[in-house]
Amino acid sequence: MALLALLAAGGCSSESAGRAEGAWGKAEGGFQAMLYAPRGRVRLGETVELRVRVRNATGEVGDLASGHDLRLKVWRGDKSAGDDVDYVGLATEGIQLAPGEERDFPLRQYATDGAGAALCKGQGLYRFRGTLGKMELPPIEVSVE
Repeated sequence: MALLALLAAGGCSSESAGRAEGAWGKAEGGFQAMLYAPRGRVRLGETVELRVRVRNATGEVGDLASGHDLRLKVWRGDKSAGDDVDYVGLATEGIQLAPGEERDFPLRQYATDGAGAALCKGQGLYRFRGTLGKMELPPIEVSVE
């Protein structure tokens, strides 16, 4: 229990019901974002799936752009596994979010074994953090076993 409190204080993910979920990042342009993985533990050969949840942090309806620059840093243990930098489309057109409304979007899938594996190749504890546009994505951890 003390370890979970320490991880939460450091902005790390918590794993509940098998899901790895990060903290909300700072509000930027009226929106906040968080990374999460539907499965916080995967077996070698399975795919690590990352999603992003975006929340309107204002008291007004907000227009969220449909596309953003994504910058993710990936660590395996205490060593960098590399960076994932790309432009991602969350939807085919702009998105309106009511005050306090949250919406989930698929973000990335990483192979853990074979020719397609790059950033999450092999067993270990992987840590992801970055930005989506100007929105901060605090870290989450996913274990490949």
